[in-house]
Amino acid sequence: MELWVGALNLGLLYAVMTMGVFVTFRIHNFNDITVDGSLTAGAAAAAVLMTQGINPLLALGAAFAIGALAGWLTAFIHTRFGINGLLAGILVMTALYSINLHIMGRANLPLLNQRTLFSWLAEVNPGLHPELWTAAVLAGIMLLFWLLMTFFFRTDLGIAMRITGDNPTMAAANGIDVGRMTRFGVALANGFTGVSGALVAQYQGFADIGMGIGTVVIGMAAVIIGESLIRSRSIYLRLLSVILGAVLFRGMIALALYAGMNPIDLKLLTAVFVLLTLVLSRSMGGLKQPSGVAADHRPVWKRPAFFWGVFLIAAILLFVVYRIFTGKGSAPVKQVQIGVVQLTENGLLNTTRDALVSELGRLGYRDGDHCRILLESAAGELPTVSTILDKFEREKMDVIVTISTGCTQVALNKIRNRPVVFATVANPFLIKAGTSDVEHLPNVTGVYGWVPMDRTLALVRRILPGPITIGAIWDPGQPNSVFNVENLQRAGAALPGVAFKGATITSSAEVYQAALALAQKGIDAFVLSPDNIVYSAFESVVKAAGTRQIPIFLSDVERLGDGALAVLGYDYTSSGEQAAVLIDRIIRGENPRDIPFETYKKLTLGLNLDTARTNGITLSDSLQSQADLIVRDKKIIHSGSLAARAEVDSSQLPSR
Repeated sequence: MELWVGALNLGLLYAVMTMGVFVTFRIHNFNDITVDGSLTAGAAAAAVLMTQGINPLLALGAAFAIGALAGWLTAFIHTRFGINGLLAGILVMTALYSINLHIMGRANLPLLNQRTLFSWLAEVNPGLHPELWTAAVLAGIMLLFWLLMTFFFRTDLGIAMRITGDNPTMAAANGIDVGRMTRFGVALANGFTGVSGALVAQYQGFADIGMGIGTVVIGMAAVIIGESLIRSRSIYLRLLSVILGAVLFRGMIALALYAGMNPIDLKLLTAVFVLLTLVLSRSMGGLKQPSGVAADHRPVWKRPAFFWGVFLIAAILLFVVYRIFTGKGSAPVKQVQIGVVQLTENGLLNTTRDALVSELGRLGYRDGDHCRILLESAAGELPTVSTILDKFEREKMDVIVTISTGCTQVALNKIRNRPVVFATVANPFLIKAGTSDVEHLPNVTGVYGWVPMDRTLALVRRILPGPITIGAIWDPGQPNSVFNVENLQRAGAALPGVAFKGATITSSAEVYQAALALAQKGIDAFVLSPDNIVYSAFESVVKAAGTRQIPIFLSDVERLGDGALAVLGYDYTSSGEQAAVLIDRIIRGENPRDIPFETYKKLTLGLNLDTARTNGITLSDSLQSQADLIVRDKKIIHSGSLAARAEVDSSQLPSR
């Protein structure tokens, strides 16, 4: 039940945003991408206010206001300066990324211990299942919202909006200020999106800078799905189709997960499903033929588009049924079940996952051998994490494993009655998992650790004595990155002769330019704290540093052979291995509340002698004797102890 009711709740929450997309996309014929930023803006504003003790309902008002302001600005740029609407939306959305960071003051703001609308609902629950009670209340609210919106679009103002979108020339001829009406409509739409963001933040228990990515695609897909199923000119039914489309979109994802589909293919499924609904709708007369294409007067069932659409939908349904009845969607009750979810596919998280599965096998938990290990990836989408967790609840997993801070944060708010073990989380205390290693949420334990930036800087000073200026690059949208850079800055401030220069980025495409800018400012070394985006574009830093022979220090052991001078960081296999041991302890009967959080145990020092020679830097014999890994002549020397070192080809070094 949790899987389907959870999907219903997400669909209803995002239906408010979908209504906004409908207003811009269908009413005003305005392709507005501002919603990707205004959804986050609404979440950010509401989260900040609630942490200050403001009533959650008032916080929704603030979310509407900031979303509406963003939409008005987009429409103003479009109508006042004649800028293309899509480009205007991109400009405002881009600006909102920085604005949202300023609003929250950080990339992620937890609401776990704050009073929200959903915590209030839990207090007045008459005894129903929490998700079912939430669904009943949300359904009632959406019914009221639907009635109010249909009433609004039948008023003079609503009719004027519809006329403006359908025929701006006629609207202007009838005395309607088209520009003002467009600004009002786009502002209203983004106000709805802001409210949706605030509701989603309260539901999932945190606001995150990346939660709005892809919102416009989700909204447009929901609008198209709804319209394809309910083809009507009645404003009542058109608005009802918007809400239905949002719910069906989330239900489609839940069905795919239930059938055992890999979550990384969900975007492909979305594209295929929307395409099929469009094809069927057009073949059945629901959409106009493109200009220049002759109308097809044959009966619907004789049209090729109808045949292939029905064929493909039937094939998908048969696949789903096959997966369900061949046991992919369910498992025997008596075997141990372990559900593992990671936010996305990247080197660190995959290393953790693979080490987890390997160590579980060593402990006797092998998938298919009296044990079921279900591995899921959310493809970077937090709503999908929520749906995956609902699936784990429905299938009654004995232990739920969350790999990454984002997944763990969703689980902390959603999972209360099952053991949760987290791994590869930098700081669980920032997301309110506990106040210390022994004082934590009763159903939660796990493995965490942040790189000791003071020791990293001490390594830098040992190799580069004297006054130095260090340069750092990081994504301010990743809370772990911000946390590590702040530690680096504090460590530098505590040492004489250390100056700091930094550059922030939002995508891997910006890393090279940021590195060049720091190099031109005369830094003596790059010190790169853990950051997924920067590490994925590490070659860009190497290229920028190479022309000026600037040494690079970082925390990713996997990139030692790629041009770094030295690394000091954790081997994330230890995160997976330690988490597997905690899982074993829980399955054997220990209560998570009695298991303290653990920190990573393997801190690795690596030196690259090839890079040192290229940069004209001498690494002392005493420092080399302390290294766990050494690169010499493009070969990696693994040193478990000083007495025994084994050379392996550099191609065997783990890489992203």
